Amino acid sequence: MSSARDALKPAYLVYGEDRARVQMWVRRLTVRLAEEGGLPPERLAAEETGGHEVVDAAQAVALAGVRGIVVDGVERWRKGDVAPLVEYLAVPNPATCLLLTADKAPSKDLLEAVSAVGMVEHAGPELSGSRAAQRRGRATWLSEQAVKEAERLGKELPPRVARHLVDRVSEERAGAVATALEVRTEVAKLVAYCGLDPIDTDAVDAVTPAHPEARSYELADAITEGDRTRAYGLLQDMASGADPQNPNAVQAALGRHFRSVAEAQDIGPRPSAEEVTARTGVQGFPARKIADQAAALPPGAGASALIRLAAGELDLRVNHLAQLGRSRDDGSRMMLEAIARDLLEICAPRRGVTA
Repeated sequence: MSSARDALKPAYLVYGEDRARVQMWVRRLTVRLAEEGGLPPERLAAEETGGHEVVDAAQAVALAGVRGIVVDGVERWRKGDVAPLVEYLAVPNPATCLLLTADKAPSKDLLEAVSAVGMVEHAGPELSGSRAAQRRGRATWLSEQAVKEAERLGKELPPRVARHLVDRVSEERAGAVATALEVRTEVAKLVAYCGLDPIDTDAVDAVTPAHPEARSYELADAITEGDRTRAYGLLQDMASGADPQNPNAVQAALGRHFRSVAEAQDIGPRPSAEEVTARTGVQGFPARKIADQAAALPPGAGASALIRLAAGELDLRVNHLAQLGRSRDDGSRMMLEAIARDLLEICAPRRGVTA
């Protein structure tokens, strides 16, 4: 959707995880319609509005200027909803502008139909290959977004420093995935903090907090994979590393993770990432990871782990053992290790691993 005075096209499609970019398209359409004497666009949800209904709305006579219609979530449409849109776009109403949005790529037929008469933009990374390759591709894309945002704000952000920023705020290795909006927010903070000084990794470390749950996510991974050595190594690092973690916070993070695993296991023996997202609200790479863990763990392991963590939360709050030791957290860390030991036992049977 050009900001110049080109005529509005009959249809636009923008999809991807960069929701800020998607909303920018909606704002631009709203402004453009107002400039041309039209009303604000009608906004519809694909999960509540079928393709036939959208076509009926698009073919209606505009009362003033160009009629704008925004349809969100079109990736949810089935073939029966896409077909009437494809047919409509072959001969679209010139007095209507459709803006279709999606979190991920919709059907190929819809992409091709919009491309033929309008414009398609992917507001997100192009991901392919193994999951490790997808994580690297996504981190690269986020780094590029950080560089562009700094440039927009009149500041240079070296690619190496941008990647350091993304690694710090995202920690995708542990499943804690940052959004493009979060990365742009951190860039804005860095620009304000550095002023006329260059942005370097020291500035990133000073301004951008590391993801607070990154190592807890990694600990959950080690436990579900039955990797006792890595799990206890992480616990030791959390206790005595450069950035010690509060045992109660670690327990709470584990509780959130295993709650999602338990809900995923309730779906069935092999839940999809989409089903996990619909059930838990977790999206993207973490949803795929939870789906894999739910399928790999023994039936009911997620619920059993959650019960153990609930008991552990109570112990950390009121059990006198939590007060043992010479430093404030010695007793709590001992109890956290006991929780991890029990979780390893709960998660181990199918793999033939004993904790």
